[in-house]
Amino acid sequence: MITIEITNLDEVVKEHRGPLTALIGKLVTDVEAEVEKMIIQELQSEFERRGIRCQMASIGGISIRRFVQR
Repeated sequence: MITIEITNLDEVVKEHRGPLTALIGKLVTDVEAEVEKMIIQELQSEFERRGIRCQMASIGGISIRRFVQR
């Protein structure tokens, strides 16, 4: 299993949709879901281009805790 956390959601939306849409989008849409959809589409396109077969699923409601050892 691979888990990817996008930590710059606002920047990704600004790049793909523009700054105004990024600002207004927070009020109207689920920004996290929007970025997730964009990333999945890009991954699928790249995998197809390379001849990689895979299945992708978007799973909501999972909380991941990170433990940092010092």
